[in-house]
Amino acid sequence: MDSYIAWLKDRRHPLFEVAGTYWRPYHQALVPASPKPEPIELDLYQANELLEKSGTWFLRYFSRTYEQPTAFWYTACYEYDLKKLSPNARHKIRRAQRHCRIERVDPAWLADNGYPCFRAAFSRYRGARPESREEFEEMCRGSIGGPFEFWAAFVGHQLVGFAKCVVGYDYSACSVVKLDPSFLSLGPSYALQDAILRTYVSEDQKTVTHGFRNVAHDTDIHKFLLQFGYRPVYCDLKVRYRPLVRALVSVLYPFRLAMRRAPDSGWTARINAFLFQEEIRRTFE
Repeated sequence: MDSYIAWLKDRRHPLFEVAGTYWRPYHQALVPASPKPEPIELDLYQANELLEKSGTWFLRYFSRTYEQPTAFWYTACYEYDLKKLSPNARHKIRRAQRHCRIERVDPAWLADNGYPCFRAAFSRYRGARPESREEFEEMCRGSIGGPFEFWAAFVGHQLVGFAKCVVGYDYSACSVVKLDPSFLSLGPSYALQDAILRTYVSEDQKTVTHGFRNVAHDTDIHKFLLQFGYRPVYCDLKVRYRPLVRALVSVLYPFRLAMRRAPDSGWTARINAFLFQEEIRRTFE
């Protein structure tokens, strides 16, 4: 069993199994429990069974990958060799290493010392709000004893960024990366990625993944990662709705362009992300 799923079971997190695949609730959705992206075959009966058991609004997954670009993807690095990167990327990494120190840190230490950096990271995104200090501390302390490793970037003694990685048998998934924008010019993102990829890909021969395309807001993270040898893995997007949610999506979908011009409030942002996800899903029909 995947180490992350085993950890979830030990912690008694809600899990739902159909046809050998475990699923977990996430923001009113049901997603595959393993952080390792893998295609899943699911028929309508199985999807409805999962939705009924979990009480979530919809489930989301992918069923196949493509050689050609599609509207949906995740990012993965299978091989890392500093010498094979572009001269510009190598220069930025070496410059970052002169300014930044990268260490693996204990999650309890990060819980006590990391919230100012975590909070500062959200100033980069319009309308984004950080979780409370209590939620941040639970994210850190709740990981103690689990299949996680935390990496921190320091400038002098100042914490300027950190990453949380799920570490499995043959993969590592970067689940959280936060950077203090006041120090971005010193390159902590470059130093962090180099340390993570050297450890997991070059030394441990694992694949490092960095999540799927974000449907909530545009980011440059995937473009940034290409410099390190990551590549987009193009795939489809499957979304199965509860009947009432499916009806609501059908009503709102024709107004999605008008919704994007509405003021960016909490609920407006959620609805826009929901409709953008549906727009992507329809490209595969």
